[in-house]
Amino acid sequence: MRTPQGMYFRGSQRSSLIIRLVLLVASVALIVVVTVVIAKPPGPSSAQCDAGPLTAVRGVIGSEKEAFFKDQRVSARFACAGLSVTVDASGSREMLTALERPNRDGYGFAFPGSTATAKKIMNELAITDSFKPFSSPMAVATFKDVVDVLTKAAIVQPASDGGMVVDVKALLDVARKGTLWDQLPGNDNPRTRWHKAVRLMTTDPQDSNSAIMFLSIASLVANGGLVVTTAVDVQKVLPDLCRLVIDQGEKPDTSQVLFDRYLVDGMGRIPMALIYEAQFVAEAPGQKPTLTPDMVLLYPRPTVYSEHTLIPLDDAGHRVGQALRDDPELARLAAQYGFRPARPTNQPISSRRAPVDTVGSPSFEVLESMIDSLRSTEANARPCA
Repeated sequence: MRTPQGMYFRGSQRSSLIIRLVLLVASVALIVVVTVVIAKPPGPSSAQCDAGPLTAVRGVIGSEKEAFFKDQRVSARFACAGLSVTVDASGSREMLTALERPNRDGYGFAFPGSTATAKKIMNELAITDSFKPFSSPMAVATFKDVVDVLTKAAIVQPASDGGMVVDVKALLDVARKGTLWDQLPGNDNPRTRWHKAVRLMTTDPQDSNSAIMFLSIASLVANGGLVVTTAVDVQKVLPDLCRLVIDQGEKPDTSQVLFDRYLVDGMGRIPMALIYEAQFVAEAPGQKPTLTPDMVLLYPRPTVYSEHTLIPLDDAGHRVGQALRDDPELARLAAQYGFRPARPTNQPISSRRAPVDTVGSPSFEVLESMIDSLRSTEANARPCA
């Protein structure tokens, strides 16, 4: 005969067993959930990416951003915003020509690499809307041996933030004198005693935005620290621009070609090259440059920022600008390509020290006047005054 106490005891055992089973099942379920969350690859959730049919939009961009836009990860993020984005790379001048055609060649946005070009496009098309999702200062790719020699010649100098910069005024002084590398004071290094003019190598300003950026810097220095604004100013600085640009001889069409020559040919051919900072510090797969320990990145003093400004030409183009501005993953990917995003990221570029001495650019029309004058001088084989 069962006693009430025994029945209570066995009931307690059953209750305890049930509780333990429930706790065990809950623990297993929790482990499964945590495992799924940890194992899930980074990226947007299905809810974030369930945007339905994609809106096709085509843009015209500076060539320095082409690899970024063709990255499949970037395309996937745009798809999350309901966009299928394709781009055509173009120089500043060609971009303006394309946008002046009837129907703007079907473009939904323009994305030049310079503020002057962006302002020109906005003025020509009477557009006030724009986005500036990232930028990149102009920089100098060079070598440790070259830095040593240029430091002795006071061309590389200390900056106010403790770093070292390439002083453009000092470069201009040696260009005016026609100084050769083997004539630089203190140049006793056989690896740098070249019998050729001391020049900062650039691209061709007729084709490349990076060289136009250099005209902004050099013209200001040649004009006594003032931005060139008039035709009189242009004629005043033209001889110096001629020495710095035309006297280089053959010039690459794009900054990527120039940077590739720097990487491959070494300092004997390209002692120092004007590039976008983004090219040197890029971390994106397939874009990370193969740098050797003797390669060095400095900034010119002064330098100028290439402000990448997206100008929407229709509603879809506006959505592209919004995505670049607001999407943290697109900001992270842009930072991998070396651009300085307006939205901070955990990528190294977001914590990189910004150059101290920066200046603004002349207007698009003034820059065009400089380029036309340089083209005329070069075409007629006239010597720099």
